[in-house]
Amino acid sequence: MPKDDHLRDDSQLAAAGPAQTARRRRRLQLAVAVLGIAAVTTAGLALRAAQRTPIRSSCACRPPYPVTASELSRAHWSALRRSPLGPRSDPIVAWTGQELFEVGGTWNGVLQRSGAVFDPSAGHWRRIAGVPGSIGLDGAVAVATPGNRFRPQLFVAGGKVAGLYDPVANRWTTTDLPRQLAGLHLAAAAWTGYDVIVAGTAGSAAGPMLAVAAYKVEDRRWRMISPRLPARHPTGAVSVVATAHRVVLWSMWSRPARTPHGGTILSGVDVRVLHDHVVQWTQMRHWPQHRVVEGAAFADFQILIPPGRYWCGGCPAPHSQSPARFADRRTLALTAIPASPLVSQPAVWLWNGNAVLAASQSGSSRAAPDGRLASLAAYDFYSHRWRVLRRVPGAPALATAPIFAEQQLLVLTLHGRLLSLGKRP
Repeated sequence: MPKDDHLRDDSQLAAAGPAQTARRRRRLQLAVAVLGIAAVTTAGLALRAAQRTPIRSSCACRPPYPVTASELSRAHWSALRRSPLGPRSDPIVAWTGQELFEVGGTWNGVLQRSGAVFDPSAGHWRRIAGVPGSIGLDGAVAVATPGNRFRPQLFVAGGKVAGLYDPVANRWTTTDLPRQLAGLHLAAAAWTGYDVIVAGTAGSAAGPMLAVAAYKVEDRRWRMISPRLPARHPTGAVSVVATAHRVVLWSMWSRPARTPHGGTILSGVDVRVLHDHVVQWTQMRHWPQHRVVEGAAFADFQILIPPGRYWCGGCPAPHSQSPARFADRRTLALTAIPASPLVSQPAVWLWNGNAVLAASQSGSSRAAPDGRLASLAAYDFYSHRWRVLRRVPGAPALATAPIFAEQQLLVLTLHGRLLSLGKRP
Protein backbone atom coordinates (compact mmCIF):
# COMPACT_ATOMS: atom_id res chain seq x y z
CA MET A 1 0.00 0.00 0.00
CA PRO A 2 1.36 3.48 -0.89
CA LYS A 3 2.50 5.78 1.86
CA ASP A 4 -0.35 8.27 1.17
CA ASP A 5 -2.95 5.62 1.93
CA HIS A 6 -1.37 4.97 5.35
CA LEU A 7 -1.51 8.67 6.09
CA ARG A 8 -5.14 8.89 4.90
CA ASP A 9 -6.22 6.04 7.22
CA ASP A 10 -4.38 7.55 10.19
CA SER A 11 -5.88 10.95 9.59
CA GLN A 12 -9.40 9.53 9.27
CA LEU A 13 -8.94 7.60 12.52
CA ALA A 14 -7.71 10.76 14.24
CA ALA A 15 -10.66 12.73 12.91
CA ALA A 16 -13.23 10.20 14.11
CA GLY A 17 -14.84 10.50 17.48
CA PRO A 18 -13.48 8.75 20.57
CA ALA A 19 -16.35 6.21 20.61
CA GLN A 20 -15.83 5.25 16.99
CA THR A 21 -12.10 4.98 17.56
CA ALA A 22 -12.61 2.65 20.52
CA ARG A 23 -15.02 0.44 18.48
CA ARG A 24 -12.46 0.13 15.67
CA ARG A 25 -9.70 -0.81 18.11
CA ARG A 26 -11.92 -3.48 19.72
CA ARG A 27 -12.73 -4.92 16.27
CA LEU A 28 -9.02 -5.03 15.41
CA GLN A 29 -8.20 -6.75 18.75
CA LEU A 30 -11.00 -9.28 18.18
CA ALA A 31 -9.76 -10.03 14.67
CA VAL A 32 -6.21 -10.57 15.96
CA ALA A 33 -7.49 -12.86 18.73
CA VAL A 34 -9.55 -14.95 16.28
CA LEU A 35 -6.58 -15.29 13.94
CA GLY A 36 -4.39 -16.33 16.88
CA ILE A 37 -6.85 -18.99 18.02
CA ALA A 38 -7.13 -20.30 14.46
CA ALA A 39 -3.34 -20.50 14.15
CA VAL A 40 -3.00 -22.37 17.47
CA THR A 41 -5.83 -24.76 16.51
CA THR A 42 -4.25 -25.45 13.12
CA ALA A 43 -0.87 -26.09 14.74
CA GLY A 44 -2.48 -28.43 17.29
CA LEU A 45 -4.26 -30.42 14.59
CA ALA A 46 -1.03 -30.67 12.62
CA LEU A 47 0.82 -31.89 15.73
CA ARG A 48 -1.84 -34.52 16.43
CA ALA A 49 -1.73 -35.68 12.84
CA ALA A 50 2.05 -35.94 13.08
CA GLN A 51 1.71 -37.97 16.28
CA ARG A 52 -0.76 -40.34 14.60
CA THR A 53 1.49 -40.75 11.55
CA PRO A 54 4.14 -43.47 12.15
CA ILE A 55 7.68 -42.23 11.86
CA ARG A 56 9.46 -43.90 8.96
CA SER A 57 13.05 -44.85 9.52
CA SER A 58 15.62 -45.62 6.89
CA CYS A 59 17.08 -48.25 9.24
CA ALA A 60 15.82 -51.78 8.57
CA CYS A 61 17.65 -53.16 11.60
CA ARG A 62 14.76 -53.49 14.08
CA PRO A 63 15.52 -56.51 16.28
CA PRO A 64 13.12 -59.43 15.89
CA TYR A 65 10.50 -59.99 18.55
CA PRO A 66 11.59 -62.88 20.81
CA VAL A 67 9.73 -66.13 20.31
CA THR A 68 7.25 -67.01 23.08
CA ALA A 69 6.72 -70.27 24.95
CA SER A 70 3.37 -70.73 23.21
CA GLU A 71 4.97 -70.33 19.78
CA LEU A 72 7.73 -72.78 20.71
CA SER A 73 5.14 -75.34 21.82
CA ARG A 74 3.50 -75.20 18.37
CA ALA A 75 6.77 -75.21 16.41
CA HIS A 76 8.32 -78.18 14.64
CA TRP A 77 11.99 -79.03 14.37
CA SER A 78 13.63 -78.29 11.04
CA ALA A 79 17.04 -79.19 9.65
CA LEU A 80 19.14 -76.28 8.38
CA ARG A 81 22.33 -76.39 6.34
CA ARG A 82 25.17 -78.49 7.72
CA SER A 83 28.21 -76.71 9.05
CA PRO A 84 31.09 -76.72 6.54
CA LEU A 85 33.47 -77.42 9.43
CA GLY A 86 32.27 -81.00 9.72
CA PRO A 87 32.18 -83.14 12.87
CA ARG A 88 33.69 -81.74 16.05
CA SER A 89 32.99 -81.44 19.76
CA ASP A 90 33.11 -78.42 22.06
CA PRO A 91 33.37 -75.69 19.42
CA ILE A 92 32.90 -72.08 20.50
CA VAL A 93 29.45 -70.93 19.37
CA ALA A 94 28.06 -67.42 19.82
CA TRP A 95 25.00 -65.55 18.60
CA THR A 96 25.48 -61.93 17.49
CA GLY A 97 21.80 -61.11 17.14
CA GLN A 98 22.07 -61.68 13.39
CA GLU A 99 24.43 -64.58 12.81
CA LEU A 100 25.78 -67.71 14.51
CA PHE A 101 29.55 -68.09 14.93
CA GLU A 102 31.27 -71.48 15.19
CA VAL A 103 35.02 -71.65 15.76
CA GLY A 104 37.48 -74.14 17.20
CA GLY A 105 36.54 -77.45 18.75
CA THR A 106 38.25 -80.84 18.60
CA TRP A 107 37.90 -83.93 16.43
CA ASN A 108 39.74 -87.21 16.92
CA GLY A 109 41.72 -85.53 19.68
CA VAL A 110 43.03 -82.78 17.38
CA LEU A 111 42.33 -79.13 18.19
CA GLN A 112 40.72 -77.29 15.27
CA ARG A 113 41.20 -73.58 14.49
CA SER A 114 38.86 -73.18 11.55
CA GLY A 115 35.62 -71.23 11.78
CA ALA A 116 32.34 -70.51 10.01
CA VAL A 117 29.32 -68.22 10.27
CA PHE A 118 25.66 -69.11 9.66
CA ASP A 119 23.21 -66.47 8.45
CA PRO A 120 19.64 -67.58 9.26
CA SER A 121 18.03 -64.99 6.97
CA ALA A 122 19.98 -66.30 3.95
CA GLY A 123 20.04 -69.90 5.16
CA HIS A 124 23.69 -70.55 4.38
CA TRP A 125 27.13 -70.87 5.99
CA ARG A 126 30.35 -69.15 5.01
CA ARG A 127 33.85 -70.04 6.13
CA ILE A 128 35.90 -67.42 7.96
CA ALA A 129 39.56 -66.88 8.75
CA GLY A 130 40.98 -69.39 11.21
CA VAL A 131 41.69 -68.49 14.84
CA PRO A 132 45.29 -67.26 15.27
CA GLY A 133 47.64 -69.75 16.87
CA SER A 134 48.56 -67.31 19.65
CA ILE A 135 45.05 -67.61 21.16
CA GLY A 136 44.73 -70.59 23.46
CA LEU A 137 41.43 -72.30 22.67
CA ASP A 138 41.62 -74.83 25.50
CA GLY A 139 39.55 -73.24 28.25
CA ALA A 140 38.96 -70.05 26.24
CA VAL A 141 36.07 -67.69 26.93
CA ALA A 142 34.15 -66.02 24.13
CA VAL A 143 31.36 -63.52 23.63
CA ALA A 144 29.72 -61.90 20.62
CA THR A 145 29.39 -58.12 20.54
CA PRO A 146 25.87 -57.36 19.29
CA GLY A 147 24.92 -53.74 19.70
CA ASN A 148 28.38 -52.53 18.71
CA ARG A 149 27.80 -49.24 16.91
CA PHE A 150 30.21 -50.41 14.23
CA ARG A 151 29.24 -54.05 13.55
CA PRO A 152 28.84 -57.32 15.49
CA GLN A 153 32.14 -59.06 16.15
CA LEU A 154 33.42 -62.12 18.01
CA PHE A 155 35.78 -61.86 21.00
CA VAL A 156 37.81 -64.91 22.08
CA ALA A 157 40.35 -64.96 24.94
CA GLY A 158 42.56 -67.85 25.97
CA GLY A 159 46.02 -68.27 27.46
CA LYS A 160 47.69 -64.85 27.41
CA VAL A 161 46.13 -63.48 24.21
CA ALA A 162 42.67 -62.31 23.14
CA GLY A 163 41.39 -61.98 19.59
CA LEU A 164 38.64 -59.94 17.97
CA TYR A 165 37.17 -61.18 14.68
CA ASP A 166 35.77 -58.65 12.21
CA PRO A 167 33.31 -60.40 9.84
CA VAL A 168 33.38 -57.55 7.29
CA ALA A 169 37.15 -57.63 6.86
CA ASN A 170 37.29 -61.39 7.59
CA ARG A 171 40.27 -60.73 9.83
CA TRP A 172 41.39 -61.38 13.40
CA THR A 173 43.24 -58.80 15.46
CA THR A 174 44.98 -59.91 18.63
CA THR A 175 45.90 -58.23 21.89
CA ASP A 176 47.84 -59.38 24.93
CA LEU A 177 45.77 -59.86 28.06
CA PRO A 178 46.67 -57.59 31.00
CA ARG A 179 49.42 -59.12 33.12
CA GLN A 180 46.96 -59.44 36.03
CA LEU A 181 44.88 -61.85 33.91
CA ALA A 182 47.72 -63.72 32.23
CA GLY A 183 48.04 -67.22 33.64
CA LEU A 184 44.68 -67.17 35.41
CA HIS A 185 41.77 -69.45 34.68
CA LEU A 186 39.48 -67.32 32.50
CA ALA A 187 36.08 -68.00 33.97
CA ALA A 188 33.65 -65.54 32.36
CA ALA A 189 33.21 -62.98 29.59
CA ALA A 190 30.34 -60.52 29.10
CA TRP A 191 29.49 -57.71 26.66
CA THR A 192 28.21 -54.37 27.99
CA GLY A 193 27.56 -52.65 24.66
CA TYR A 194 30.92 -50.86 24.82
CA ASP A 195 33.34 -53.14 26.68
CA VAL A 196 34.07 -56.83 26.92
CA ILE A 197 34.38 -57.80 30.60
CA VAL A 198 36.74 -60.70 31.33
CA ALA A 199 37.10 -62.30 34.76
CA GLY A 200 39.75 -64.80 35.83
CA THR A 201 40.59 -66.75 38.96
CA ALA A 202 43.73 -68.51 40.13
CA GLY A 203 41.85 -71.81 40.21
CA SER A 204 43.87 -73.24 43.09
CA ALA A 205 43.85 -73.03 46.85
CA ALA A 206 47.49 -71.90 46.79
CA GLY A 207 46.64 -68.57 45.19
CA PRO A 208 42.92 -67.84 45.33
CA MET A 209 42.44 -64.49 43.71
CA LEU A 210 40.18 -62.63 41.29
CA ALA A 211 41.09 -60.29 38.43
CA VAL A 212 38.59 -58.46 36.23
CA ALA A 213 39.43 -56.36 33.17
CA ALA A 214 37.46 -54.37 30.58
CA TYR A 215 38.45 -54.28 26.90
CA LYS A 216 37.06 -51.28 25.02
CA VAL A 217 36.40 -52.54 21.51
CA GLU A 218 36.38 -49.08 19.90
CA ASP A 219 39.80 -48.08 21.26
CA ARG A 220 41.28 -51.61 21.52
CA ARG A 221 42.46 -50.80 25.05
CA TRP A 222 42.39 -52.68 28.38
CA ARG A 223 41.79 -51.36 31.87
CA MET A 224 41.70 -53.27 35.15
CA ILE A 225 38.43 -53.05 37.10
CA SER A 226 38.91 -55.75 39.75
CA PRO A 227 36.52 -55.28 42.70
CA ARG A 228 37.79 -55.01 46.26
CA LEU A 229 36.63 -58.08 48.18
CA PRO A 230 37.08 -59.00 51.85
CA ALA A 231 40.57 -60.32 52.51
CA ARG A 232 39.21 -63.46 54.15
CA HIS A 233 36.94 -64.26 51.19
CA PRO A 234 39.26 -65.84 48.59
CA THR A 235 37.44 -66.40 45.28
CA GLY A 236 36.97 -70.00 44.25
CA ALA A 237 34.55 -69.43 41.36
CA VAL A 238 33.10 -66.39 39.63
CA SER A 239 30.12 -65.54 37.43
CA VAL A 240 29.50 -62.31 35.50
CA VAL A 241 26.51 -60.91 33.62
CA ALA A 242 26.09 -57.56 31.87
CA THR A 243 22.70 -55.83 32.08
CA ALA A 244 21.56 -52.44 30.84
CA HIS A 245 24.24 -50.03 32.13
CA ARG A 246 25.51 -52.43 34.81
CA VAL A 247 27.81 -55.39 35.37
CA VAL A 248 26.91 -57.87 38.11
CA LEU A 249 29.61 -60.14 39.54
CA TRP A 250 29.17 -63.09 41.92
CA SER A 251 32.34 -64.20 43.71
CA MET A 252 31.94 -67.58 45.40
CA TRP A 253 34.53 -67.91 48.16
CA SER A 254 35.63 -70.57 50.62
CA ARG A 255 38.43 -71.08 53.13
CA PRO A 256 39.34 -73.60 55.84
CA ALA A 257 38.84 -72.62 59.48
CA ARG A 258 39.68 -74.20 62.80
CA THR A 259 37.01 -75.20 65.30
CA PRO A 260 37.27 -76.48 68.87
CA HIS A 261 36.66 -79.99 67.54
CA GLY A 262 38.86 -79.89 64.44
CA GLY A 263 38.24 -77.89 61.31
CA THR A 264 35.58 -76.79 58.88
CA ILE A 265 35.18 -74.87 55.65
CA LEU A 266 33.61 -71.43 55.63
CA SER A 267 32.03 -70.26 52.39
CA GLY A 268 29.66 -67.73 50.88
CA VAL A 269 28.90 -65.48 47.92
CA ASP A 270 29.99 -61.84 47.52
CA VAL A 271 27.95 -59.79 45.03
CA ARG A 272 29.30 -56.62 43.43
CA VAL A 273 27.69 -54.27 40.88
CA LEU A 274 29.55 -51.90 38.56
CA HIS A 275 27.65 -49.03 36.92
CA ASP A 276 28.47 -47.49 33.55
CA HIS A 277 31.31 -44.95 33.60
CA VAL A 278 31.95 -45.60 37.32
CA VAL A 279 35.09 -47.46 38.31
CA GLN A 280 33.78 -48.34 41.76
CA TRP A 281 31.91 -51.50 42.60
CA THR A 282 28.85 -51.40 44.85
CA GLN A 283 28.21 -54.16 47.35
CA MET A 284 24.82 -55.87 47.10
CA ARG A 285 23.69 -57.34 50.40
CA HIS A 286 21.05 -59.91 51.28
CA TRP A 287 22.00 -62.30 48.48
CA PRO A 288 21.39 -65.99 49.36
CA GLN A 289 24.62 -67.64 50.43
CA HIS A 290 25.94 -71.14 49.68
CA ARG A 291 24.41 -71.45 46.20
CA VAL A 292 26.40 -71.61 42.98
CA VAL A 293 25.55 -68.89 40.44
CA GLU A 294 26.37 -70.18 36.97
CA GLY A 295 24.98 -69.46 33.52
CA ALA A 296 23.16 -66.24 34.48
CA ALA A 297 21.56 -64.58 31.43
CA PHE A 298 20.08 -61.11 30.98
CA ALA A 299 17.19 -60.05 28.71
CA ASP A 300 14.23 -57.70 28.95
CA PHE A 301 15.03 -56.21 32.38
CA GLN A 302 15.37 -59.57 34.12
CA ILE A 303 18.34 -61.81 34.95
CA LEU A 304 17.74 -65.55 34.77
CA ILE A 305 19.49 -67.40 37.59
CA PRO A 306 19.51 -71.13 36.71
CA PRO A 307 19.16 -73.71 39.48
CA GLY A 308 22.33 -73.81 41.57
CA ARG A 309 23.86 -76.60 43.56
CA TYR A 310 25.06 -76.07 47.12
CA TRP A 311 28.31 -74.07 47.34
CA CYS A 312 30.84 -74.78 50.04
CA GLY A 313 34.12 -74.80 48.15
CA GLY A 314 36.09 -77.95 48.79
CA CYS A 315 33.63 -79.65 51.14
CA PRO A 316 31.45 -82.62 50.09
CA ALA A 317 28.46 -80.63 48.83
CA PRO A 318 24.91 -81.86 49.37
CA HIS A 319 23.04 -82.85 46.23
CA SER A 320 20.23 -80.34 46.77
CA GLN A 321 19.67 -77.55 44.25
CA SER A 322 18.07 -74.15 44.60
CA PRO A 323 15.23 -73.49 42.09
CA ALA A 324 15.57 -71.29 39.04
CA ARG A 325 14.75 -67.65 39.71
CA PHE A 326 14.57 -64.24 38.13
CA ALA A 327 16.65 -61.41 39.61
CA ASP A 328 15.59 -57.81 39.07
CA ARG A 329 18.27 -55.99 37.09
CA ARG A 330 18.29 -53.02 39.52
CA THR A 331 17.71 -54.49 42.97
CA LEU A 332 18.57 -58.17 42.32
CA ALA A 333 15.35 -59.02 44.17
CA LEU A 334 14.57 -62.67 43.44
CA THR A 335 11.35 -64.14 42.04
CA ALA A 336 10.93 -67.91 42.01
CA ILE A 337 10.19 -69.79 38.79
CA PRO A 338 7.84 -72.76 39.25
CA ALA A 339 9.38 -76.20 38.89
CA SER A 340 9.56 -77.41 35.31
CA PRO A 341 7.30 -80.27 34.16
CA LEU A 342 10.31 -82.29 33.01
CA VAL A 343 10.91 -85.59 34.77
CA SER A 344 14.68 -85.25 35.03
CA GLN A 345 16.40 -82.13 36.31
CA PRO A 346 17.03 -79.75 33.36
CA ALA A 347 20.71 -79.18 32.67
CA VAL A 348 20.19 -76.42 30.08
CA TRP A 349 18.60 -73.07 31.00
CA LEU A 350 18.25 -70.26 28.45
CA TRP A 351 16.37 -66.94 28.42
CA ASN A 352 15.40 -64.66 25.51
CA GLY A 353 13.22 -62.03 27.23
CA ASN A 354 9.89 -63.77 26.59
CA ALA A 355 10.51 -67.42 27.37
CA VAL A 356 12.78 -69.50 29.58
CA LEU A 357 13.89 -72.69 27.89
CA ALA A 358 14.79 -75.69 30.02
CA ALA A 359 16.13 -78.96 28.61
CA SER A 360 17.22 -82.16 30.25
CA GLN A 361 20.32 -83.78 28.85
CA SER A 362 21.56 -87.36 28.81
CA GLY A 363 24.93 -88.23 30.22
CA SER A 364 28.05 -88.24 28.08
CA SER A 365 29.17 -91.36 26.28
CA ARG A 366 31.77 -92.31 23.71
CA ALA A 367 29.26 -91.71 20.91
CA ALA A 368 28.03 -88.48 22.50
CA PRO A 369 30.82 -86.83 24.54
CA ASP A 370 28.59 -83.80 25.29
CA GLY A 371 25.42 -85.82 25.77
CA ARG A 372 22.09 -85.64 23.94
CA LEU A 373 19.11 -83.35 24.36
CA ALA A 374 16.24 -85.25 25.94
CA SER A 375 13.00 -83.49 26.92
CA LEU A 376 12.40 -79.73 26.59
CA ALA A 377 9.97 -77.21 28.07
CA ALA A 378 9.45 -73.44 27.86
CA TYR A 379 8.20 -71.12 30.60
CA ASP A 380 6.20 -68.01 29.71
CA PHE A 381 7.31 -65.02 31.78
CA TYR A 382 3.96 -63.23 31.54
CA SER A 383 1.44 -66.07 31.98
CA HIS A 384 3.67 -68.00 34.45
CA ARG A 385 2.98 -71.25 32.59
CA TRP A 386 5.21 -74.06 31.40
CA ARG A 387 4.71 -75.74 28.04
CA VAL A 388 6.27 -79.04 26.99
CA LEU A 389 8.05 -78.86 23.63
CA ARG A 390 8.65 -81.44 20.93
CA ARG A 391 11.72 -83.62 21.37
CA VAL A 392 14.60 -83.43 18.93
CA PRO A 393 14.04 -86.15 16.32
CA GLY A 394 16.54 -88.95 16.65
CA ALA A 395 18.13 -87.54 19.83
CA PRO A 396 21.37 -86.56 18.04
CA ALA A 397 24.64 -86.15 19.91
CA LEU A 398 25.39 -82.54 20.81
CA ALA A 399 28.49 -80.67 19.68
CA THR A 400 27.99 -78.05 22.41
CA ALA A 401 25.23 -76.38 24.42
CA PRO A 402 22.22 -75.06 22.43
CA ILE A 403 21.93 -71.39 21.52
CA PHE A 404 18.72 -69.42 22.15
CA ALA A 405 18.49 -66.86 19.34
CA GLU A 406 15.70 -64.34 19.67
CA GLN A 407 13.28 -66.28 17.48
CA GLN A 408 14.54 -69.84 17.50
CA LEU A 409 16.47 -72.45 19.41
CA LEU A 410 19.56 -73.54 17.48
CA VAL A 411 21.17 -76.93 18.14
CA LEU A 412 24.51 -77.89 16.57
CA THR A 413 25.08 -81.64 16.56
CA LEU A 414 28.33 -83.52 16.90
CA HIS A 415 28.33 -84.32 13.18
CA GLY A 416 27.73 -80.75 12.04
CA ARG A 417 23.96 -80.75 11.56
CA LEU A 418 22.21 -77.52 12.54
CA LEU A 419 18.66 -77.93 13.88
CA SER A 420 16.12 -75.22 14.60
CA LEU A 421 12.95 -74.93 16.69
CA GLY A 422 10.93 -71.73 16.50
CA LYS A 423 10.20 -69.03 13.97
CA ARG A 424 11.90 -69.06 10.61
CA PRO A 425 13.38 -65.66 9.66
